[in-house]
Amino acid sequence: MYKHILVAVGTSLSDTALTAAIHCARESNARLTAMHVVDQTPWWAVVTADCSTAETLAVIDQHARAVARHCMRRINEAGIEGSAFTLTLPLNANLGETIAKASTELGADLIVLGGEADIGWSHGDQRLRDVVCAHVKCNVLIASHLTTHAESVM
Repeated sequence: MYKHILVAVGTSLSDTALTAAIHCARESNARLTAMHVVDQTPWWAVVTADCSTAETLAVIDQHARAVARHCMRRINEAGIEGSAFTLTLPLNANLGETIAKASTELGADLIVLGGEADIGWSHGDQRLRDVVCAHVKCNVLIASHLTTHAESVM
């Protein structure tokens, strides 16, 4: 069914999207790529402007590497072919468009997003999922935070 699945993994290390993506990759015998988009100017860095910029960027970088390692560990434990990487969000870029562009460049035929793509994160009046869906021709799966088993998100 699917040959290459891209899962967008957030900073919280929530395994909802990753678990659903691993399940889909197993079912389809597909390659799985976990991507963590790094925002080097997150809201909390602006709020804590009295902090050192270099120290803030170092913390962001360390966390991004930890997210990628966590994803790679989960992919390896699942015994499926895959990779994990981080991508720095370009200045003034839209997160949804960045995810969509990466999926096209990677040749993904399924994108898995976490539940925050449905209810929590928004850019202006647009939800992340809406922006991603508007810019891709492949399927997009929203993995709900309320789901306790990956099978039930299918």
